Amino acid sequence: MAVLHHKHHLSIFVLLSVLLLADARLNLDHSDLKAFSTIQKDLGISSQRSSSSTPCNTPGVFCERRLSPNSTFVLKITRLVFKSQRLAGFLSPAIGRLSELKELSLTNNQLVDQVPAQIVKCKKLEILELANNQFSGEIPSELSSLVRLRVLDLSSNEFSGNLSFLKHFPNLESLSLANNLFTGKVPKSIRSFRNLQFFDFSGNSFLEGPVPVIGKGESSRPQYPKRYILKENTTSTGSKNKSSGLAPAPAPSSSAPSAPHKHKNSKRKLAGWLLGFLAGSVAGSLSGFVFSLLFKIVLAAVKGGGRDVGPAIFSPLIKKAEDLAFLEKDEGLANLEIIGRGGCGEVFKAELPGSNGKMIAVKKIIQPPKDAAELSEEDSKVLNKKMRQIQSEINTVGHIRHRNLLPLLAHVSRPDCHYLVYEFMKNGSLQDVLNQVTEGKRELDWLARHKIAVGVASGLEYLHLSHSPQIIHRDLKPANVLLDDDMEARIADFGLAKAMPDAKTHITTSNVAGTVGYIAPEYHQTLKFTEKCDIYSFGVVLGVLVMGKLPSDAFFQSTRELSLVKWMRNIMISENPSQAIDPKLIGHGLEEQMLLVLKIACFCTIDDPKQRPSSKDVRCMLSQIKH
Repeated sequence: MAVLHHKHHLSIFVLLSVLLLADARLNLDHSDLKAFSTIQKDLGISSQRSSSSTPCNTPGVFCERRLSPNSTFVLKITRLVFKSQRLAGFLSPAIGRLSELKELSLTNNQLVDQVPAQIVKCKKLEILELANNQFSGEIPSELSSLVRLRVLDLSSNEFSGNLSFLKHFPNLESLSLANNLFTGKVPKSIRSFRNLQFFDFSGNSFLEGPVPVIGKGESSRPQYPKRYILKENTTSTGSKNKSSGLAPAPAPSSSAPSAPHKHKNSKRKLAGWLLGFLAGSVAGSLSGFVFSLLFKIVLAAVKGGGRDVGPAIFSPLIKKAEDLAFLEKDEGLANLEIIGRGGCGEVFKAELPGSNGKMIAVKKIIQPPKDAAELSEEDSKVLNKKMRQIQSEINTVGHIRHRNLLPLLAHVSRPDCHYLVYEFMKNGSLQDVLNQVTEGKRELDWLARHKIAVGVASGLEYLHLSHSPQIIHRDLKPANVLLDDDMEARIADFGLAKAMPDAKTHITTSNVAGTVGYIAPEYHQTLKFTEKCDIYSFGVVLGVLVMGKLPSDAFFQSTRELSLVKWMRNIMISENPSQAIDPKLIGHGLEEQMLLVLKIACFCTIDDPKQRPSSKDVRCMLSQIKH
């Protein structure tokens, strides 16, 4: 009998071993592999953390065996858990291609941008945790199609919009939307969430009406589930006790203590007062000393703002400050290739030390001289304010992450200049590419141009509407639109134009910003830049993409209008608007799409800024043009 029992256990062990060995030999589904590669890159997960053989061996990635359509077993990704990993990227739309995903947990990172609408394709998702990040924008309205969702935690982000996505979550058990920017009212549909045991809407100052909180107990209201009671927030000190079901502690009786006991208590109180007085005196003296010391340190830092400080690193691509040590040397850029020049300084190409050939672009911003003998006291104050403004805006820009904005990797301050470190874009700027197209050195088809237009519109929408404070570019033009390896548009120099010295390519009047041909007409009257000025500049960029000609092109100097915008308007109301299209794009059957984009360009460049669309409107119009 014992032998049979032993054989039974042995057979089970052999069976389990065979199953484990079979799983070990399985390959990850090709679709999941490709999607994860994109997700990993966009989240900002370094390639060193991922396994070279299969993502299923990467920490935080969990896979399970599934039957493929051709009746063979493959591995599918079912859980992605990257909590507190200091990730500073964004959630890729490729997440929608993980069809078997059951959990996505990305809490406690620095992730930005919107939650992609493609997430609603993860029909088996049960846990979605995005708390404590910097996500923004509206939640996809079809999120409630994820009927298997049990946990939804979007707290402590910058999400906005109403709560219309809370439609039907029959299996939802925990819901937290705390500390966001949601507006409107909490929808009544939440009453239909039959399994809901916890929810939190606190910290949304724009929500209207009473915000319910949850407390355990039996409900007396028939419209609510009977497992718990919904209560309104109160400002009383006892609200926590009420919501948790705890009764306040009883007050001590006043008739109990005797006279000797009172005498002892009086002595204890006197000793306590003396001890408290002495402790307060010592603490006050120490606080005064510490405050004085901190004040001197801050004062010294302000006065010595021009001295060298260590680099400010904003990206995990730069592992340590020592990698940028070459920028702190006087001859640091002497042997580097210059890839661009402007009024702010020069742009250099360099290899990032210790990165296996990773290339970076270093922009050198020259500070005006600070010779005390040449500056009056008032000029000195203005100059110091200017330098602090540059420093402040650089710190702001350094933490911005969006797929269509060129990220600032690091900033190195020197006595006479600032070094801004960016990821090198090997395709250069849109202006470089268009010049090469004109010279016949490369091609840029309509699909690529349309993709660039949508990308620039998306980046502009983030700067204008999603980021706080709002950022106005002030100098949007093809030279400030860079193109990455996938020809995805990356807006450069955003948030800095206001603090930067005027570039040589700009109008030379000291208070004027922008580049000739891209400046909105109202700016010449008000000298104030608004987001509608950026929209006008973007309209010119759209015209350039379709026509293949820059505003400075000699062609427009030979026209009656002497202006790209005015010529474009006249051509669009003529009998043959197609003559505005770049001849290199004609003949592929997509001319109607190009004319639609030119109409959007005319819309963006209307003289009255109030009639121009918002960046969100422009992005939506361009996205609706399907190929």
